[in-house]
Amino acid sequence: MKFKIAILILSFAFLTGCGPGTTTGNPAAPVQVRMEDKQPFAWIKKGFDALVPPAHAVVGNVKFCLKRLRFKPNSTTAGSDFDLVLGEVVINPAGTNLVTVSVPPGTYSRIEFDLDKECDGVAAKPSVSFTNGSGSYSTLEHTTIKFDGSYVVSSAGVLTLNIDPLLDALDLITNSTQIKTALETALGDF
Repeated sequence: MKFKIAILILSFAFLTGCGPGTTTGNPAAPVQVRMEDKQPFAWIKKGFDALVPPAHAVVGNVKFCLKRLRFKPNSTTAGSDFDLVLGEVVINPAGTNLVTVSVPPGTYSRIEFDLDKECDGVAAKPSVSFTNGSGSYSTLEHTTIKFDGSYVVSSAGVLTLNIDPLLDALDLITNSTQIKTALETALGDF
């Protein structure tokens, strides 16, 4: 009987392997992805804006419908894709934790998010919505936002994406038809 129990335990250990999220030789590592306005010398700009207010208000109430996340080794090579079920996410310039994903080890120089309509199961919910000094704007268009830099995945970590260039692009919008082009030409970093 003891022999059968020992065989059963060994069989179970052999079949379950090393646990979830591992593969032979290259275990994926959990990476927490977040967005933040990491404008250099932001404290100087804020102090200056207090003395001389900008011509229009800062971008606010930014909402993205995040559908897919890509970790790419460069801007042209396919990488690791993650379908997301986050729904509509309010982006706080001070920092927004988005998702934690298990990413294969390697060096990644491009991170992309696909923004798409139909967030939270609502057919006409925008892919992007926000306000700026000119008004409130939104779009239902599929939009891809991009971030370039260098991030090495070898163990658990946090990847902070700088959204300052995206917020600057949204600040200049005066018509909803400009959103897709503005966001797809702006390039965030990390």
